Amino acid sequence: MGRPAFVRFLREGRDGLRGEPGVHWGGQFASWRELSASGRERAALVDEQHAYVVDPSAGLDALVSLFAVAGVADTFLVWAKVNALGIEHRRLANGLYQVPTPFTGLLERPLWGVCTSGTSGAGAKVAVAYADQLELIALHYERAMYQPTFADGAPPLLSTCLPLQFSAAFAMVVLQSLYMCRDLVVFQPHDWRTVADLAKRTNLTVLAVPALAAAAALGGERVDMSKAAFFLGAGHLGAHRIDTIRRRFENVSLINLYGAAEAGAISVDRDPVGDAHVGRPIVGKAVWLHEPDERGIGAVAATGPDCAEYIWQPGEGAWPVGKFMASTDYGHFDEAGHLYLDGRIDNGEKLFGITIYPRAIERHLLRLDGVADAQVRVVRDPNGLERLAVTVIGGASEHAVRAHCEQLPEIERPNQIECVAEKVALGRYSAHGKLR
Repeated sequence: MGRPAFVRFLREGRDGLRGEPGVHWGGQFASWRELSASGRERAALVDEQHAYVVDPSAGLDALVSLFAVAGVADTFLVWAKVNALGIEHRRLANGLYQVPTPFTGLLERPLWGVCTSGTSGAGAKVAVAYADQLELIALHYERAMYQPTFADGAPPLLSTCLPLQFSAAFAMVVLQSLYMCRDLVVFQPHDWRTVADLAKRTNLTVLAVPALAAAAALGGERVDMSKAAFFLGAGHLGAHRIDTIRRRFENVSLINLYGAAEAGAISVDRDPVGDAHVGRPIVGKAVWLHEPDERGIGAVAATGPDCAEYIWQPGEGAWPVGKFMASTDYGHFDEAGHLYLDGRIDNGEKLFGITIYPRAIERHLLRLDGVADAQVRVVRDPNGLERLAVTVIGGASEHAVRAHCEQLPEIERPNQIECVAEKVALGRYSAHGKLR
């Protein structure tokens, strides 16, 4: 007899915003009890040993489908937008699709997966792990991330403005709310009034990216957010942005988060001041540098229940990761145990036949006063001409950027500079919080 992903829930009789905890999403509400009951009914559509996509864009129905698949033994549950996978699928219900399984032979344990950051279509990659570890992931984040955030323990309400198909949103918000029976609030990234109002009466967390939090901080009156903690990841959180956010959201707790879909949450900085580091490894998780060089720089590696066991490229097979998960970033530790990122493993680019590393140039730009974010890229025109282009977000001028880049080798000095004020920069970011 197989084992389903969801065996039990940690229901402790918590009170919710509407009497019992549940999900507030798109102007609708459903309690976890109601979602679970509907999921048990929908489970009649699900068979053991098959693969299913649960599409978060279906809203509350996606959570019903989540309960349906996770309640059946030895299934492969993919939490992703179905069209992002670019594979054949059969619709069973709203937010629920059956897809071909990439695994040969019988599944001995249930599996779950999420798309890695920025991948879709023919290039999609799915990080896959054992679904009977989901409760362990929730307990790990509860003790390592949420309980230390507030003096009186973990908050009763979790919220996010990120698309729920993101791995961090699923692991840190959906799973946490579900297993710990908390209220979950999904709000629009351009409208933070809901969480500002809720923070007047209860402790809560907000999962977002720095660009969205900074954009929200640029408009509206100052509000007291002493009961709120912002977990901000997938982007640079420098001194300029920290000041911008704190000016509007007074007394808020800011926590810088670093991680990846393949390796889960890796490190946190609970008191960011704009340093170059991304904090220390999360308590209870093994994080180290794989094959460091003579400078102490190596691939950031981790192992834990939230780390991938397989990587699946839809349309092709799935392959095992090995004994640990190496991220796509190089890094090093200082003597105090802070982790510094030194560039992406796959980030080298050719410019005039010479390899340069755009991320290293971006780090240099972020040291310039007034720069909140930066993107460096090699642009190739149809006629074959190449140039190094830079987009800078913040208050720095083109002249200041050029002068600052005089410190770099000539090949790394930008030919094209675009300066964008932060108050109009939100449209320059992807949903993942990355400049585009």
